[in-house]
Amino acid sequence: MKKRPNILLITTDQQRWDHLGLQGTPGIRTPHLDALARDGLHCNRAYTPSPLCVPCRVSLLTGQYPSSHHAYSIGMTVDPFPTCTLPALLGEAGYHTKIIGKTHFVSRKHEEWHMAGGREPEPDFFRHWHGPYAGFQEITASTGHSMHNDPTMHYRVFLEDAGVDYRPWFYAGRKDYNHHWAGSWDIPEEYHDTAWVGGVTEDYIAARGQGDQPWFCWTSFQDPHEPFVCPEPWHGQVEADALQPYEGYREGEFDDRPEIYRRMLTRDFKPYNEGMGVPCSYGNPERDPRASLQATAGMVAFIDHRVGRIRQKLAETGQLENTIIIYTSDHGELHGHHGLWGKGLAAYEDCQRIPLIVSAPGLLPAQGTTQALVNLVDLPRTFLGFAGVTVPQGMQGRDLGPLWRGEQDSVQDAVLIESRVTRQTLYQQTLVTAGHKLVVYRDWNEGELYDLTNDPDQYTNLWSDGAHRELREQLLLRLARLHMEKEGEVHPRINFG
Repeated sequence: MKKRPNILLITTDQQRWDHLGLQGTPGIRTPHLDALARDGLHCNRAYTPSPLCVPCRVSLLTGQYPSSHHAYSIGMTVDPFPTCTLPALLGEAGYHTKIIGKTHFVSRKHEEWHMAGGREPEPDFFRHWHGPYAGFQEITASTGHSMHNDPTMHYRVFLEDAGVDYRPWFYAGRKDYNHHWAGSWDIPEEYHDTAWVGGVTEDYIAARGQGDQPWFCWTSFQDPHEPFVCPEPWHGQVEADALQPYEGYREGEFDDRPEIYRRMLTRDFKPYNEGMGVPCSYGNPERDPRASLQATAGMVAFIDHRVGRIRQKLAETGQLENTIIIYTSDHGELHGHHGLWGKGLAAYEDCQRIPLIVSAPGLLPAQGTTQALVNLVDLPRTFLGFAGVTVPQGMQGRDLGPLWRGEQDSVQDAVLIESRVTRQTLYQQTLVTAGHKLVVYRDWNEGELYDLTNDPDQYTNLWSDGAHRELREQLLLRLARLHMEKEGEVHPRINFG
């Protein structure tokens, strides 16, 4: 009987699609990720099902779009929480399953409560508890972003056991804390969350190498999410002079867009905030584009280094030839492009498109870069296919196996992105094809249409251009049909009655 492959899903948080060395972006260095791509497949046209953390991560957990699993935005906890999850299905099929690092399947306010089964955990809860959670048999977790928050969960236990006074490294409680800081961070490299997540993953790989049970591990790094701060030596090693900040706002460039773009630029969300703000793209003149980009390049290089160590551990333990490694991110980051930062409703490639590399030297051929359209919602169904597990009713996405094995050049001609940042009026859907992007809004007649071949940075909205009316109608029809296609797995009929 052929041994089933191990599956190692490595995710970052808010990494742009072009922040890979192989893309040739000035100042970005990722030698280990570039090597993974040379040995496997770099999906250059990969997209998120939602450019926000919670909805995308629950899509990775369930193989469903946010409109189906209903965790539509950040700051929310879907109830009931999904039980038919990817790790649960793999676990039932004989896999050992673990998640390491950031989860963010629910509101960060509820994470510890959710992990503790709907109760406030005792101070030492995470010293003794390691799962199960969300279908995973084991969990070693952290939350927050660098100096934003005090460390929690298993990461805090790690720092406490190291015997270090970690409090001065986390600035959220300081009176001089500035959310817009960008630059070097004084936390020692070995105590940074990136080093910790990488180390726990290496330990897990070493332990699993002692047996024959296949495993699924989701390694989830917190970076390169803002605040844009990076520990040494990674910050100082960036070739800062080579960096090229993205072009800012061009005067009048939002004149042909829905009003929400102008409101994002000025951060005026009063009609839409529902009393708790809008998790969205936003203008931020206080942020230094070059300093932010240097810190990001350093964070990405640090993660790349840890990915190299993880791959080496697979090789040392004899598991590399039977492990499928997938590297990706939940969504991108605008990084000042068009005068905007963050992610969400600004329907740009900057935040909708993400890096995706697949490498399995003993299982999949080296194919280089593909322009085939893929979506992160496709991953759970694809993983089940490689594991030989029956796809459950309602799981959405496409099986990317034929693409990864080199049997087909593509598996779909369009992908869908859902962005519903608030429950009421801010709901947008994006259709992406090989050469175009169509953006529609649930509550507005305005829309967006872009020629990605001739206008990759989306400066010209063709929605109201009469010369492109037929194209708009064709894409609207394709969007309608895609909604029918994404109904999800349905079981076959067994007779006439």
